[in-house]
Amino acid sequence: MKPLFKGIATALITPFKNGNIDYKSLDKLIKTQIEAGISALVILGTTSEAPTISDTERLEIIKFVVERVMGQIPVIVGIGGNYPKKIVEYGLQAKKLGADGVMISAPYYNKCTQDGAVKFFTEVTKCIQMPTIIYNVPGRTGVNLTAETQAKISRLKYVVGIKEASGDIAQIGDVIRYSKVPVYCGDDSLSFLSYILGAKGTISVASHLVPKECIEIFNLVSSNKIRSARKLFFENLYLFNSLFVQVNPIPVKYYLSKKGVCRNELRLPLTPMN
Repeated sequence: MKPLFKGIATALITPFKNGNIDYKSLDKLIKTQIEAGISALVILGTTSEAPTISDTERLEIIKFVVERVMGQIPVIVGIGGNYPKKIVEYGLQAKKLGADGVMISAPYYNKCTQDGAVKFFTEVTKCIQMPTIIYNVPGRTGVNLTAETQAKISRLKYVVGIKEASGDIAQIGDVIRYSKVPVYCGDDSLSFLSYILGAKGTISVASHLVPKECIEIFNLVSSNKIRSARKLFFENLYLFNSLFVQVNPIPVKYYLSKKGVCRNELRLPLTPMN
């Protein structure tokens, strides 16, 4: 199967207003991201506060984003969790509603073995049967998918990409080296080094705020203009790092509220930046 995208995908926030989904702000975000040249949108992932989104809201958000994007760029839906049957239900829902792909993290809290992770992804991707990005984020799930494990998973029929967010540049290099599908950086602050190693893009938080700069850093490395890419990367590194001084998406929502894009509103247990 073909990769879903190359370049920068934005891991989109979920704007809230008085406890409800703020669709007006979400619509504004979608438009500005497409206009900026973003390659894809990832919804209902970590940055979207997915664990606090109800099943009814999930359905409405997918429908809304797919309808607004109108096929201009791929829409990828996060369906992570720890109950395979529920993950499959979410995947089939995303498929029915017109999403282009799904992104699945390793099961959290269960803390499976490496063999268990391979069997888990084998089962759920076989049931959903649509383009899938595997998401390794041990800081959230409590289990790190090794480079060897990710290489095995990359050979599954419906797997078309890997989001590597271990924060370990040595592991990122090994995943890129041994996997059979494109690998995307999961940390803006490691994006430049990841591109040098061969990553095909980033699933980004910073692209909410500086989409054109994120795109340009990737394009410069792709064109072998390493010195220019490094300069632009360093110019934005403070911002990249500041987006994780507290739990994501607390900082990015703070920044977006200051720009008038959305309210600085989150759902518990997350709280606004002080």
